[in-house]
Amino acid sequence: MSYNQQPRAATDGLIFCIDAGNPKCMKDGQTTATDLVQGYELTGASGEPGTGTHTPSTDNFPAFNGLYGGIFDFNGGKGMNVEGDLGSHSSQSISMWYYKNSDGVQYFTDARNDGGTWFLSNYTSRNINYANALYYNFDVDYDADNSNFINRWQHMVVTSNSGGSQVFIDGTKRTLLGSSSYNENLGVNFRIGTRFTTSAEWTGYMGPIHIYNRVLTQEEVSMNYNAFKERFKNSPSVS
Repeated sequence: MSYNQQPRAATDGLIFCIDAGNPKCMKDGQTTATDLVQGYELTGASGEPGTGTHTPSTDNFPAFNGLYGGIFDFNGGKGMNVEGDLGSHSSQSISMWYYKNSDGVQYFTDARNDGGTWFLSNYTSRNINYANALYYNFDVDYDADNSNFINRWQHMVVTSNSGGSQVFIDGTKRTLLGSSSYNENLGVNFRIGTRFTTSAEWTGYMGPIHIYNRVLTQEEVSMNYNAFKERFKNSPSVS
């Protein structure tokens, strides 16, 4: 498998990567994107296809936004469906850059179309829920002020294996309200920016997303954060 992405993030165990800033993934005006690892097509999410054939909606595909070198613009109720099988894994990490611009229940990702129970959601502006196996509340590490969670870029890594689950925000491991181990079935019709039922869509933007079939080390989490820090943390706001 080839991997077409610069700058370099961790690549060992990488099974999926998208980045609107890479023209091999997406270009302005396109209504699809291409996974940079296995070449799977991503289309506009539609309905609740389960393990069956997904009928794409071009209207639901996030737009290309040229800021920050290229980002996925989910504003207006958008979501992506992966047209391929990402498999089932006993260990997993997901690394992603995100920018949320409104409060409320919204989904980063959801794999439940394939009968699993894996999802990653933002129940409120202050809470990250990973498959009901991990809970992180921003109030633990920050003041309870929406400015800490909305209208700013953040990098998140969530890892899980038989030893439990962890979350890292901007390269730093965070204190969890609860955590347990979880085996992930990503499967087919994996959703990004929407619930598996095509609801609770993300409002805001997403940058590069990497998924691995193993747990990243702290050094690799920092590598992924630093690879894109200049691009997202030291650039003008999208607002």
